[in-house]
Amino acid sequence: MPAAQLPKQRPRVRLPDFRINQQESYTVHNLTSKEETGSASSPVPRSGALLEGADADILIARKVQGALIPHRPPLIDGLAVATLFCPSPAAGGDYFEIIPITEDKIVFLIFEACGNRLSASLISMLAGLKFEAHVRALRSPWTIIERVNTEIIRDISAGFYLTAFVGYLDLGESVLTYASAGHCSQLHYCKESGTLQPLESQGTIIGIFENGFFKEKTVRVKPGDWLLLFTDGMLDIVGGRTRRVAHDCLEKLLQEELHDATPDLLADRIRVRCERRGESAGLTDDVSLVAVEFLTQSRRNQIKEKLGFPADAPMRLQILNYFEEIDNVVGAVLKSMDAFGFADDVIRRMKVALIELLANAILHGNKRDFTKKVLMGHVVNSDRAVITIMDEGEGFVPDNVPDPTLPENIEKDCGRGIFLVRHFVDKMEHNAAGNRVTITKFHSADKDHAA
Repeated sequence: MPAAQLPKQRPRVRLPDFRINQQESYTVHNLTSKEETGSASSPVPRSGALLEGADADILIARKVQGALIPHRPPLIDGLAVATLFCPSPAAGGDYFEIIPITEDKIVFLIFEACGNRLSASLISMLAGLKFEAHVRALRSPWTIIERVNTEIIRDISAGFYLTAFVGYLDLGESVLTYASAGHCSQLHYCKESGTLQPLESQGTIIGIFENGFFKEKTVRVKPGDWLLLFTDGMLDIVGGRTRRVAHDCLEKLLQEELHDATPDLLADRIRVRCERRGESAGLTDDVSLVAVEFLTQSRRNQIKEKLGFPADAPMRLQILNYFEEIDNVVGAVLKSMDAFGFADDVIRRMKVALIELLANAILHGNKRDFTKKVLMGHVVNSDRAVITIMDEGEGFVPDNVPDPTLPENIEKDCGRGIFLVRHFVDKMEHNAAGNRVTITKFHSADKDHAA
């Protein structure tokens, strides 16, 4: 056969070793990378294995679908949020998102597309776009689900279905309005009574009935309460021969965990269970979790105390993991300084100082471990700007940093940033551990800098 008539070969994809471990699950707030994972029902390709044809298409679709899941939940005043996504090769339709509409109105979305691996991933991507469009335009969870159902049926003719939960939180009124489309019962933990209450509402699954029925309900939330949103994969990792028994097992597990957990800690504990399940029987479904704690004043004060601020300080908290987030975080401080009339040259110098300190926290403090967080709290008023930055590293001894102005240190890389910061602010203080720095810039030069 002439070369021109040879059939084209599909590209082959070289895969890494697929095993569930901390680097291969996806924990938000404890951010890690995510990869395909092996299970007993889906043979684990050896390292360097080649996939062709449909297998390669499935891999690509799964990676794209997973990449669409938000890397980190937004920072919302009054809430502590952590999310977890552990993918399984046996299915691929999980998706969740937290969408702030205004400062005190937030939408929680979680859904699961059912079908074979490729179709589930593709339908999940489409549904995510549909929900995103309507969430920002509508204020009614059941209406959002109804619109998505209508459009999915209109655009796709296939044997599949989609379960979903949409919650609309009004922080000002402390009310969650929600609707479900055949999704497993989500949970509301009431701190006052110490009980877990199912968030149940009647609703048909998406993608089957043109005239679907979806009912809306409301629940009042209080400081100390939790919202726990998840997909069916959470039921699989706790065991149970029936769905009801599995749900009871999950409630018992969460009941035991919540008395001493934070959302970060809970997500990490669930991730460990996923790893163990993956190493033994294997994950048969994606595992997704959104854990939301309504902070009490004492919990807020704990964060302030951790950053060295008094309990009554009007501190604004920001969290970052990556270098790319530095500009937005710094911008919030500079905007506040501008609003209180700090001079332009002072603001420019503060920008340089903050960028240097935040970059140091990620690079030297957390040592480029992007699973670790950098906390930054700031208070700006007409008198001064106080900013504290804290990493999760082992700390350092500031006095051991070489003086870059000495001849023997001219060619050394370290020390220049701290030297610059010291000259751009009025006060610079470190905690005993050396992983927290607080800088202060007074509004006027004639202020008592020792105050």
